[in-house]
Parts: sequence; C-alpha cells; structure tokens
Amino acid sequence: MKWMNYTVSLLLGSSLWLQAGCPDLLRAYPQQLKECRGNTLIWRDGTRMRYDDGKKNKSFEELLNRPDLEDMFHYRYPKGRAGYGKAPAINHDPGRIRYEPFFRKMYGNSAAQVKGHLTTIPWLPRNTGGRYRVTVTRVNGVDRRLAAVSRDLDTLLRRHPEYKKYLVPMGGTFKWRKIAGTRRLSVHSFGAAIDINVKHSAYWRWNKGPYRYRNEIPLPIVETFEKHGFIWGGKWYHYDTMHFEYRPEILGASGTGSHKKIRKSGKKRSAAEPASLF
Repeated sequence: MKWMNYTVSLLLGSSLWLQAGCPDLLRAYPQQLKECRGNTLIWRDGTRMRYDDGKKNKSFEELLNRPDLEDMFHYRYPKGRAGYGKAPAINHDPGRIRYEPFFRKMYGNSAAQVKGHLTTIPWLPRNTGGRYRVTVTRVNGVDRRLAAVSRDLDTLLRRHPEYKKYLVPMGGTFKWRKIAGTRRLSVHSFGAAIDINVKHSAYWRWNKGPYRYRNEIPLPIVETFEKHGFIWGGKWYHYDTMHFEYRPEILGASGTGSHKKIRKSGKKRSAAEPASLF
C-alpha cells in the first residue's frame, strides 16, 4: 500500500487520516509545527492552516499562483545525481510551488519582520580571506545550515579550486522582492535563499528562441547544498542554476502527484523527539 512508504509512526497527533506531504513538514520544521490533524496543519502557537483546498487537477499556472500546502509536494525533487545534467520534464518544478502564507507565517509577513531575524555569516572565508559575508535568516537555523554549506565548500575547493568561480562573487541572499514577471514573493524575501555567481549561471527567462536547458554548476556544489537542506533551481524545468533555497521538506518528500491521503499509525512520538531529515 502506498501509505506504507511514509514513516507515519513518527508523527504527532491522533487523527485517523493524515495528508501526504504533511509528515515532511513536521520533520523539516519541528520547532514551529506541532501536528497534522485531518486536513489541518497546526503550528506550535496554535495557528491552523488548511492543508488541502479540495481543488484537484489544477493547471500548472494554478499550482504556481493559487496553491495550497499540499500542492507544494506535487513534484518530486530528485536528490544528488538524479535529475542532474539533463532537462527536467516539462513544468517539473519541485519546490517552485510555494504556499506563500506558510512562508510569511514562518519567516515574517513584511520586510521589517524578516529583517528582525537576519544575521550575517562569512562566506568561504578560507578561500576568500573573509572578503565575503552573506545575510540570512536565523529562523529554522538557516544561518547555521548555510554556514555548514560554506565550511563544506571551503573543503571542496581544496580539491577543486577551479570551482571557486561558480561561488564568488555571489548574486545575493536577502532581498524583499517579487519573482520577475509574477506577483509571488521570492524566497530571497525571507532570507532563506542564496544566488551564487550569476556570471556562470543560467536562467530560463534569459533564453532567446526555443527552450534549451543550460547549466555550468558542477554536481559536487549542488550535492553540498542539498546535504544541508537546500534545493537547487537547476533541477527545475524553469531553471535558475544560480539559485538555492532552504526547503528541507521538499528534500524529504516523495511527491504526491495525485494528492493522496495516507493512513496514520496509532503510535505517537513525543514533541521533544522530532524525526530529523538530516
């Protein structure tokens, strides 16, 4: 049975049915999320969010512009070598579907609120002499995750100094802004994304003429970010190869596709013992 693919015995709550994808949210953000109860995601401060809006067979544009929480898991993110080096299937954009109220609640509902959680960390200090610093959110420990990425990349550059050109100078981290050509906020707005060197990157909107997938970013760089919870825009059909964003729930998900529910085990796990994705 498909529901057995999920580690449902590790989840919080007591409802009989649990929405597919909700377990990944609980594992990814245990400090903020308490449980999934039926069709409701419950935050630790008591906030409730509807998980599934009941609308099926959404078009791609509807998934992007009018998603619910469940829709964020519509496409499976291929980790590591999977999905690397080839064009994704048409419109296969895992992680690009975002339920904006979820991220506003988590990271801040305005630029001012987000700025209250920001900090700066050194970027590749062993290879740049401390020249570069990046501004990221402390929420969910994103600053610590990105610092770990930086340390691992510093080590990687010892073996592959030729990779440095892809990583510095960076394209940027925090900026409260909408995604080009849309009304949707970028994850950069929440201080939970980083763009590496634009000069060696590719972006689907830069295409002139027929669609063509392009990428220069080496796989070891991608794998280093993924190891610490960041997904890569180079695994989107609408590719953005400079872009990495903190989305651990996507890295732990199998993709719901047809939006099925899964049955939940009666065994509970203490709130103090969240299952970790990393």
